[in-house]
Amino acid sequence: MIDRVALLGTGLMGAPMARNLARAGYAVSAWNRTSDKATALAEDGVSVADTARLCVADADSVFIVLSDGPACDRLLFGDDDGVARWIRPGATVVMMSSIDPPSARQQADRLSALGIDYMDAPVSGGERGAIDARLTIFAGGVPATVEKMRPLLETLGRVNPVGGVGSGQLVKLANQMIVGITIEAVAEALLIIERG
Repeated sequence: MIDRVALLGTGLMGAPMARNLARAGYAVSAWNRTSDKATALAEDGVSVADTARLCVADADSVFIVLSDGPACDRLLFGDDDGVARWIRPGATVVMMSSIDPPSARQQADRLSALGIDYMDAPVSGGERGAIDARLTIFAGGVPATVEKMRPLLETLGRVNPVGGVGSGQLVKLANQMIVGITIEAVAEALLIIERG
């Protein structure tokens, strides 16, 4: 059973995710590189950790919500302060950051060697979706891992299993392409109307 959740990265998306997990009854510990962004979460029943290492030490699952792939790699595997060696075997890392699919697969392989499960779960829905717990979650991973994490993820939004590790990132890329192309098409249509 998963009771203790660590959440690393409490920016626009991570902070409301931490709040929603805590409201659902999970024991949430949060950490952020800029500590004042995490401190406000204490009002919502989230325990704020001084270091990432302390945040993950007793967690059953570790949610990572950082800006990009290199930041996630540094956090997990940095020479001096990588947290992977402090995550207990049997825990699950849930990569909610948007990173490239090969990085997700490499992270999964490195964590698997430590006895740690992994899934990638990037999201769509923006800050409002995170606040309202209405995110679309693209879940990539071993089906048993995705199902194990489903109750936690459903406190954040709608879970969409899309394939093996890295597939969540691939679907998120496709989603962003569709969004970008749609915005461009709308802009072009407005220009045509304006000029006409």
